[in-house]
Amino acid sequence: MLCFIDCGAIVSASNKLRVTSECPNSPCIGSVYEWRLKRLLNEKSNTWEYIPILPNMTSTAVNATNMIIKKNALQSNSTYRLMLFVTSLVGTEGFSVLDFETAGEPHSGYCTPSVSEGVSLETEFTFDCFNWQDKSIPLTYEFRLRDDPISYGKSPKSVSTVLQAGSPKDDYQLPINIIIKNAVGVAVVETLFVQVKPSSKLDPCLSSIEEVVNKLTNYVIGERNELDGFLKKGEISQACQLALSVLNEADKKTDCGQTLNQDTKNISTTVVMKLTSINPGSILMSETIMTVLNVVTATCDSYENITNLIMGFTDKTNQLLVAAIDDVEEPFSAELEESAASVTGCLTNILQKSASDGSQANGSSAENQTSPKV
Repeated sequence: MLCFIDCGAIVSASNKLRVTSECPNSPCIGSVYEWRLKRLLNEKSNTWEYIPILPNMTSTAVNATNMIIKKNALQSNSTYRLMLFVTSLVGTEGFSVLDFETAGEPHSGYCTPSVSEGVSLETEFTFDCFNWQDKSIPLTYEFRLRDDPISYGKSPKSVSTVLQAGSPKDDYQLPINIIIKNAVGVAVVETLFVQVKPSSKLDPCLSSIEEVVNKLTNYVIGERNELDGFLKKGEISQACQLALSVLNEADKKTDCGQTLNQDTKNISTTVVMKLTSINPGSILMSETIMTVLNVVTATCDSYENITNLIMGFTDKTNQLLVAAIDDVEEPFSAELEESAASVTGCLTNILQKSASDGSQANGSSAENQTSPKV
């Protein structure tokens, strides 16, 4: 038997398992195949139980030459034995056995923030994880503000980042979701909360609109701006989190009714131009940048000058997705699904905006038509 997808001594139950058989000898022609499955109950006594292979567990029949076990059909943190029995037309028999484990979640660890409260776009936060353990190493860590990536990689410590303000109705609390994942893709999510209050310098109710716009603009435009500083050092996740914080602050609703939408259009344009010039080296990097582009397409009143740039980066992301999907040995992971969803969301925003602009144009045209005088 040969394993093709999610192979190894330890596999993820959340991915499908594809196993195929090879029998090139002439007696194999016309043979009958039968797959059986066991699960280890007691390692010391070597006690096993037979697991019925039900139709909802597999994409193939139990008498097929190959076996595809669907994702989540097996129990996590268990040991299995997959057996194939082959009987030829003349009654001779052969068999093959594949032993494997399904991984459990990383465990026994915890995560903490460097500070528990701060001010939007001023306080720098880092998040640290300690003592996480698993059989399948190395572990990877994804740090997210809600679903928006902050940083990712093998380091149990996030990059230093500024954050946007939380909502007053939530007491300015922001959820930081940390995904701790083992080498086969099984993950556990640890959630922290930090309190981030709005900066008085960025509040158009307390400062003039011009002052607030200039302050936000200086983060992404001008000499020695912070966005360029991150990009020049290759710190893409920090650059994107800064851009997200600036964009969300610019679109924030205020108690006094003052808004900055029209005044910060230059910020959105600049952010898009700088981020779409990057060639993403991974699915996670493209998803991080697409998160920013989604915010731009969802909040801007007009972005006709940057639509081509956004569509061009969407194409880059699609190429990464196609390459990953075409790899028969690469399971369709959560990262692929999230990246595909980010592309879909961005395109949906653009199409909805185009449809809205078209409707308004048709309405204006109808209003401008005058009836002939009698």
